[in-house]
Amino acid sequence: MDERTDADGGITVDADEQRGQLARIVVEEGLELWDVWLRYFAIGGSATEEQFVRYAVGDVQLFPLQRDLISVALREMAIERQEALGVPDTHVRSCHVPGHGE
Repeated sequence: MDERTDADGGITVDADEQRGQLARIVVEEGLELWDVWLRYFAIGGSATEEQFVRYAVGDVQLFPLQRDLISVALREMAIERQEALGVPDTHVRSCHVPGHGE
């Protein structure tokens, strides 16, 4: 994986690596590219469906923020799919909201 450290000490991932991750996750999770674009767009992505598909096949590049939103969309979809299949999480999350209920 081609990673670099940015000025803030964070890890940056190469754009081509992000595109590869998109393809890998879509195939591994059995996702439809259109569904991924729809989720990406719903959470604030600005690329059109055509731009998204062209990015996915390597014809165009998207800005880092747009690529990050694709990553978020993929993570959300993968988590939802795993939950639907009954794949257990590594820990229990508390859903208690202070001041509500008990």
